[in-house]
Amino acid sequence: MDQPSTSKQTIEDMLGAMASPRECITVPGEFSLTDRDLFNILDEGTYPEVHDEWIDIIEEEVVTTEVIDTQQAGVEASSIWIPGNPTELNTFLFTGNPGIKQAMSGRQPINYFNLVFNMDFYTLLLICTNRNGEIIKRNASGPHARFRRWQPVTIEEFKVFLGLIMLMGVIKLNRLSDYWKKHYLFDLTFTKYMSRNRFFMILRALNVQMEAGNQSLNKVKALIDLFNKTMEDLYYPAREVTIDESMILWTGRLHFRQYLKNKVHKYGIKLYMLAEKHGICMKIHLYAGSQDQVVGGKDHVKKVMRVLMSNYVHKGHSLYVDNYYSSVGMAEEFLNKNTYITGTLQFNRKGNPVQVINTRLQPNEACIMHNSNNVTVTKWRDKREISFVSTEHNSEYIQTQNKYGNISFKPKVQVKYNKYMRAVDKHDQMLSYYCAEHKTLRWYKKVIIHVIQINIINAFLMFNLDRETKISLYDFRLQMIEFLLPKKPSVERHSVPGRVHVPDHLPKTGGKKLGKDVGSVIIQQKKSASLFWLPRLPRPSWVKSGELF
Repeated sequence: MDQPSTSKQTIEDMLGAMASPRECITVPGEFSLTDRDLFNILDEGTYPEVHDEWIDIIEEEVVTTEVIDTQQAGVEASSIWIPGNPTELNTFLFTGNPGIKQAMSGRQPINYFNLVFNMDFYTLLLICTNRNGEIIKRNASGPHARFRRWQPVTIEEFKVFLGLIMLMGVIKLNRLSDYWKKHYLFDLTFTKYMSRNRFFMILRALNVQMEAGNQSLNKVKALIDLFNKTMEDLYYPAREVTIDESMILWTGRLHFRQYLKNKVHKYGIKLYMLAEKHGICMKIHLYAGSQDQVVGGKDHVKKVMRVLMSNYVHKGHSLYVDNYYSSVGMAEEFLNKNTYITGTLQFNRKGNPVQVINTRLQPNEACIMHNSNNVTVTKWRDKREISFVSTEHNSEYIQTQNKYGNISFKPKVQVKYNKYMRAVDKHDQMLSYYCAEHKTLRWYKKVIIHVIQINIINAFLMFNLDRETKISLYDFRLQMIEFLLPKKPSVERHSVPGRVHVPDHLPKTGGKKLGKDVGSVIIQQKKSASLFWLPRLPRPSWVKSGELF
């Protein structure tokens, strides 16, 4: 019977409509199905001779992977991999309540600012800064040293200091001292709120170290712990959360300085961050290198994930990570904690299915396998091969459209990953707009200012989430700066009308001629004769009666 003719365009439409149009089942390389064979099948209904053997091999392989031999009784079920998507996905009910937990007195930007910059924050900064200032004052060497005039910082003064730091992020100058420059090109308002010497003294004494000790991490540990506790008490994240790294630029000497080639700041201090899908940072951990007592040493990555997610497991969250964190083992560990994991996967990770690793794909092909725990591993090739692991999403093809209107079909796991994995990068991008961390600062002061900047971004994002009409980060920062640095009332000066003093001839006295009337005037404490006087000029108290001035 004649087969209906099918154009190549029709075949492509049919492929696009299928749930998994190019799903690849693992078979030996010599029996791979090419595009030409696929077009022949759809056009003519004829199968090459090799396909009978190929189908037999598929059936045999599926059977051998589904049935566990008695000799393999000691093998865990999770190590048995089955081709294709799982028939049933894991389902966990999300029990969290996203949003702000605390009652608010208003919905203005300043109300959200005060949520993150609360009294605990000011208390920590003031106690440590004033204590450090007194230590520096006692150790001041010269009799005319600047710190000889040190006075404790009050909360109102520190708010002014904080406002100036924020204003420096908007108005960028090369040197800190330029903000107080008297040159006509640097006519700024900084001198109206704080003198240069006072600002530099507070910046020199800025400190958050509560615990004594020589460990470098103690210099910022109290502030990071306070930030994590504040965010835990203040806000509950959305269902989708992300773990990623953030870098604070530091090119000086520091034993736990890190290098990340894919970051804008390649050298610096590494922060592990947990952020929810809107970009709000929920928890941070400063990595102190191999000496880190919390996450250092063996299983470093696993410890990072456990520490950051410690308060959010068994809640049905969906965690998105990159290939630095993800593995089949961690996916199964968090699966037991009612938490999904989705992320890219390194090819050489322990526990990866060998069939997926060894498969070579053509563009737009995918190789999909899952185990008995419904952990799905997918290798997909678009421009290059990339692997995913997920306990939530399968790899069915869904239609996507880019900003240019081009339609393509991609695995669902990749689409979801691209959508939710950018939370930390979004936060870092906003931090870069108004950075106030100058190069000349010591490393722990840069960390303090960086945490302050994170608080500002969090307040801004929470504010916009509660509003239908969004405002820009620039406008939000300006409103905060105006609150911290209120406009100084201008002193109205009343102009005094000028008095003109015109010398005049001495008046006649006793009928004498004008030329003979000579008065005396005191000029620079010396008395001399004169024919003129200033009638409108008041006589000073030290001028004797009868003497003219």
